[in-house]
Formats: sequence, structure tokens, C-alpha cells
Amino acid sequence: MTTTLRERPRHAAWPWIPWLPLAGTVIAAAVLLLLDPPMRDLQAALARESAHRSGVGVTYWFDWFGGVAPGSYSLIVPSLTSWVGSMNLLCLATVLVAALAYPVSRSAAHPTLLTWAVALAAVLNMFSGRVTFATGAAIAMVGVWWFRRRRRGAGAAMLLLSGLASPLVPAFAGMIILPFVLARGYRTTTMWWAFGGAALGVGVPYALFGAPGSQPYPWTSFLWYLIIGIGAVAAMDNPTSSTAAPARWIAPISMVVATVLFIIPTGVGSNLGRFFLFVLPCVVLYWSLKSPKVLALLLSPALVYALFYALYDQVTVNDGPEPTTLYAPLTEHLDDLVTDGRVDNHRVELIDTGTHAGSYLVTESVPLARGWENQSDMLYNPVFFEKDALDADSYLDWLSDNAVAYVAVAAEPILQQRREAELIGTGLPYLTEVWGNDDWTLYRVTDPVPIVAEPLRLVATTPSEMTVDVPDEAVGTDHLIRIRPNRYLTATLVPDGKAATSTSPTTSPAPIVDPVTACLVATDDNWTMARFDEPGRYIISGQFSVEGILEPLSGSCADQLPEPTETR
Repeated sequence: MTTTLRERPRHAAWPWIPWLPLAGTVIAAAVLLLLDPPMRDLQAALARESAHRSGVGVTYWFDWFGGVAPGSYSLIVPSLTSWVGSMNLLCLATVLVAALAYPVSRSAAHPTLLTWAVALAAVLNMFSGRVTFATGAAIAMVGVWWFRRRRRGAGAAMLLLSGLASPLVPAFAGMIILPFVLARGYRTTTMWWAFGGAALGVGVPYALFGAPGSQPYPWTSFLWYLIIGIGAVAAMDNPTSSTAAPARWIAPISMVVATVLFIIPTGVGSNLGRFFLFVLPCVVLYWSLKSPKVLALLLSPALVYALFYALYDQVTVNDGPEPTTLYAPLTEHLDDLVTDGRVDNHRVELIDTGTHAGSYLVTESVPLARGWENQSDMLYNPVFFEKDALDADSYLDWLSDNAVAYVAVAAEPILQQRREAELIGTGLPYLTEVWGNDDWTLYRVTDPVPIVAEPLRLVATTPSEMTVDVPDEAVGTDHLIRIRPNRYLTATLVPDGKAATSTSPTTSPAPIVDPVTACLVATDDNWTMARFDEPGRYIISGQFSVEGILEPLSGSCADQLPEPTETR
């Protein structure tokens, strides 16, 4: 605590000094807004922002991976970005984190260093374009501020809310709080409130949407995390080297977590790096009593790796033309194909550039077979990740399975998709080049498989719903629809036999006491099997419901078909 007492008189003489990190953050945010670089992770937020503006909620979005739940990415960020914009929200959240850094850091062992560390972590995260994590961190910082003011309920509520933005944030908070909950003498009411809020922040999104697919976790990242963790352990290596004895167990616990997640694939994977790069150094500066020089040495691996990531993200995405200009010729040609009806009932496979901007820009023209979400990609498309699995035959199987009609290949594809681009470059008999320029080549797939096969008929599709006509001969039998299963996915009969549109009259239809719904179940290969008990026009969409939360997806329609009813 001596360090803290030495710094305060200096602050009293120059009261503006503690706010320098905030000023630097504001300048960094202004520069980012001015330059507007196409950061990779930002593209994922932009795509979901666009989807939300198109009427997509948190339950189901048809335009990526054959159908995904946006809520598994974030429950609140897509709606926030649709109001203020993804880049604006990223910068605002970053500035809020920096603004709260000084008030929250005043009781730290090294308040000035911690204020700078929090601001720097927020800025580096901003330069990587991680909108959801920045938003969750800002909300959690508000929660910490409330806890400091002894408002436990408000603080716990903020930790819960932070999980609705990014479940990683309360998960990281729980890793910090856990040693204090386990240690006798530190199990205060405040700690239990904080731990409960963090647990709910992780538990609520999981209860609503389940666990995502696996996130890649390279061994190089794992090694860096261990090195950073060792430095943190050395910074608080005994009870007398920190202001709170349980704090010295935070780094060892995090290293155990890093090891377990490296061995067992999960949706967290390399995302754990944000704890080691941004959070753990701040934890050390809050509790460690070692000198600033020693801490600078011990924490240098975290700083080096964090700077490398941020600079890598900026350099790679800025090495090329502006995304809108780069993608415009491709999207214009795809728009023409859509107008001609050649993409109806099908998807497009995009072998994207290094920015991943196509996952946002191209989706505004056509639905994509994939997208920019590692967990969903590894879950649904293992052929691209398993060793020696990708060849001409397996690629044709994948194109057919995903109802792909066209394949767009960038001249300079992203590293993860180069094997696919190279395979196409060898000349595949089922792909025919139909258009190209210096940046793109577009191929047509021979005899593509439809999303909705006969005797069903796909009437219309939007990012948020699909309209299907079911004839008499299709009633009572199973039909494969190539959309991903989801606990909230429903197929509801339109009472008047016509699909609802945005231009429909505003007069309310007659109320339906018991709407007719079809049975939708998951197949073994993660598609949807439908069985209809009445003919007519059905709307397939994601509908949030308590039943969807409590009842797992069934593997058969045998027990779900209603008893025959009289015609109403």
C-alpha cells in the first residue's frame, strides 16, 4: 500500500494525470472511427447488425451455415449495434471501460499502472474489432463500480447483463472471484453476490442456446498463455506479496483452465487468450505488492503478445483495397443471378479474403453456406478441418449437402480456405466458371441440390423466415429440409394459405387459438426433418418459447404428431 500513498500527493498536485489514459483512449477511438479499417472480428458484428435490421431476432438466422442462432453469439449486442452501429458501439464501450478505470483502480496496489493497463487492454481489444467483448467488459466495469459503492444487487445485475453481451466476460470474472469464495475469511456477502452474478452471466446464455461448437486452440497460443501465467504466478508468489492472499491463486487456476480447455475442445478455445492478455495483467497490478520494475518484467510477455495480435489484425486487413470496392463487382453479379432466379432455393459458398468482409457484404445479396463463426464452422463443416478429408469427392458431397449452387473464390483467399481454393484450382468437373475479374472467380455447381426438395415448394425466404407450400401428397411423411436444427425453430400453418409479407394490410387477422405446427426434428447429420399433418402454406422461423428452453430437440416425429382433428 506504500506505493498507493506515494502516488496520491502527485495526483493532488496535478489532478488531470489520472485521466490521461482516458484521453489517450478517446484519441485512439477517434482515429479508429476516422480510418474505419475492415477488422476481422468487426465483420461478424456488422453481419449480425445487418441481420437484425432485416428483422432477425436472437433465435434463428437463415443466411449463415444453413441457419444459426444469433443469440449464441450475443443476446443484446446485435440490437445495440442496429441502433448505434457496430463501430460506434465498439468505440463507445472502449471509452467507457477507460473512463471507469481510474475510479475502479483507486484501491489497487498500483492504481496508476492499473489505470493505464485497463485503458491499454481496452484499446488493443478495440483494434481487433471485438465488439461483443468490449460491450460486455464495459457493462462489467459498471458492475465493479457499483460493487465499490456497496450496491451489491446492481453490481451482480451488471455481471449478469455482461454475459448477455459476451459470456466470456462473467466467466473471466468468475475465475477471479473463485479463490475468494473458496478461502475462509473472504467469503463475504459481496463476494457471493459477485460470484452469483458471474454464474448467471454464464448460465443464462447457456440455458437459452446451449454450448457452441469447438473454437480452434493452437498449441502456440497455449504455450503463450502458460508463459504469461507463470509471470503472473511469480508476481504473487506468496501470501505476503499481495494485498489479498487468495489473489495468488488466480493465475494458477487460470493455467489449469487453459490446460483443460487445450485438452478438451470447447467453444472457448483460444478465446481464453483475452483473459491472459487483457485481464490477468490487470489482476496482478491490482493485488501484487512487487515493484513496478519487477512487474514490468514479469508481465512483458502479455504485453508483447497483445501488441502482436492487435498489430497483426491491423496490418493484414489494411493490405488491400477498400472492402466495398473489392466486393462490389461480385455482389452485383450475384444480385443479377438472384434476379434471374438462379440462386433460389440454394446457397453460395464464399472463399473469402483475409478481412472476412464478404461474410457481411455478400450476405446482403445471397445466403452463404458458411460464414464467420469458427464454432459453427467446425461443428457443421469438419471436412475442412480434419486431416486429408478434403478431396474432389468429399467436396462435391459437401456442396450437395449444403445446397450450394455457386462458389465464389477470392484471388487472394484467407489462409484457412486456401486448401479449398487450391482444390478448385486443379479443375473440378462439377464446377464451371461463369464469371470473373482480377479479384474473384465465380463457379456454377452442376445439378445443385435444393434446400427444400419436391414435393414441397419453397415460396420465399428472408434472413428471418422461410415460406414453404405443402401439397396434399406431402402430408404425413418425412421431408428433409437443409436448414440447421434449432430448439426454437417452428413451422406454422398460415391460416388463409398465404404468406405474410411486409406489405400486407395492417388489419389484424382473426385470432388462432390453436395454431397448426409441423414436427421439426434434427437428423444425425445436423439437418432438419419435417413432417406436416395438414396441407397448406407454412412459415418456418425462430420463435422464442419456454418449451424450446425446457424441451430438448426430439429425434423422431413419431410421438409429436397431434391426433387427427376435425376441420375447422
